Amino acid sequence: MLALYFIIAGLYLYYSKSKYFPLFLQKLSFPGLNIVAPLLLMIGTAIYISSGGWAGGLLLSLAACMLGFLLIQLFAVLGKTYFYGLVAAVHFLALIELVSYAG
Repeated sequence: MLALYFIIAGLYLYYSKSKYFPLFLQKLSFPGLNIVAPLLLMIGTAIYISSGGWAGGLLLSLAACMLGFLLIQLFAVLGKTYFYGLVAAVHFLALIELVSYAG
C-alpha cells in the first residue's frame, strides 16, 4: 500500500498541472513540482521492484499507475466530496499498513 500511496501522490501532482484538472479542487504549485512528481513515482516503483523482483515489480507498478490515474480522474470528476473521500481512504489504508509494520 505504501508503494501505491507514493504512486498516487505522484500522479496527483502530475495531474494537477494538467489543463483537465477540475477548477474546484486545490492545485498545488511550487517550484520543485516538476521534480517531486516523477520522484514519487520512482519511489513507488522501486518499492514494488524490491518486493516483487524486476518483472513482477514493473508489472505491479504499471497496474498501480493505471489504477491511480483511473481513481484520481474518476473521483475528481465526481466532485469534491468524493475526491476528498478517496484521499482520506488512501491515507487511512497507508496508516493501517504503517501500524501493522510497527506491531
